[in-house]
Amino acid sequence: MIDKKFEDKLNKLREMYINKRPEESEKLDDSKKFEAFMALSDEEKEEKLNAKLELLTDKLVTLDEKLGDLLAKNASADDISELKYYIDAVKNKKLIIEQKLELIKNGEFDAARKERVKRQLTDLELKRCKALLGKKDCSKINEKIALKKKAINRLK
Repeated sequence: MIDKKFEDKLNKLREMYINKRPEESEKLDDSKKFEAFMALSDEEKEEKLNAKLELLTDKLVTLDEKLGDLLAKNASADDISELKYYIDAVKNKKLIIEQKLELIKNGEFDAARKERVKRQLTDLELKRCKALLGKKDCSKINEKIALKKKAINRLK
């Protein structure tokens, strides 16, 4: 008796969710399906960062107003310190986003990172050559070189 009710409920749920789902997914274009995995252009990155920056600015204004209200109400020191800590975290996040935005505007975002990794790779290869000339173990250096090569491949 219980098994039959459970099976009925299970069949109803299957009809509601599983059977109706393929119809909805067929409506989506292939471009929309893979849109989440596409690399963004610099303009799109800049737009998203500007939107985040505006949100953080608005959040800072509201937090400053809340801090003023708490100070006016003589709230507990814990509440005030917690709010100040949160304001500092939002300011730090805003600063990071501003730096990212500046890097994107300069056009040095991916290229500068790639050049820095290449420089580090050449330094490691030089260390490996010196270790080989000194007949020392260079297994750790080889591991670091492999990691840097993987990093370069990810940046491509």
